[in-house]
Amino acid sequence: MSDHHSTPSSWSTGPEDPTAQTAAQPGAPATTENASGKANRPWFRKKWLTLPLALIVVILAVLAVNGARDTGKVATPAKAAAVAPDIGTKVRDGSFEFVVTGVERPGKTFMGKVGETLTAQGEFVIVRVDVTNVGTKEQRLSCACQYLFNDKGTKFAPSPSILRTKDALKYVEWINPGATVKDVSMLFDISAGTKADEIELHQLPYSPGVNVKLS
Repeated sequence: MSDHHSTPSSWSTGPEDPTAQTAAQPGAPATTENASGKANRPWFRKKWLTLPLALIVVILAVLAVNGARDTGKVATPAKAAAVAPDIGTKVRDGSFEFVVTGVERPGKTFMGKVGETLTAQGEFVIVRVDVTNVGTKEQRLSCACQYLFNDKGTKFAPSPSILRTKDALKYVEWINPGATVKDVSMLFDISAGTKADEIELHQLPYSPGVNVKLS
């Protein structure tokens, strides 16, 4: 009588099979085997994807930083673009249109009305301006809210002697709509040798004002 030995089926695994032991352990990561018997990693852990993903993250970070920097650079030229117009240019504040026609520096003294000699603490600067009422109501030109600036940004109010000049009456007369007052003298008393850089012209003390370059 011949002995009959049972042959284990090819799909069964014994206790020595390491693959079966690994799969049996609770909490072990799920793996799959390909045809060669090697375990397959999940797609996001594959080596060939690691470098491209890292490069994408770096590129996005660089673009974000550069975009933030570019946004900050846009505002700077806009501020620098605001340049005051020159002498002879028509400018407007409220219902007054101004044209600066010239700048004079008579020095320490200046002839006022009725032969009066005006004396400056420093020296006089006279800015001559034509003023047109472009509004619909008659207006007066204020002598107190016109300001001179030097090249360092220092602000000068009109000299009190302005009302003792020959043009003083131009500050009290009414300007009708469409009418122009020619050659108004705006008088300033500044330190000797100070550079007159800009004048700020106003229709009213509380109006925004407009600047004109004098040099």
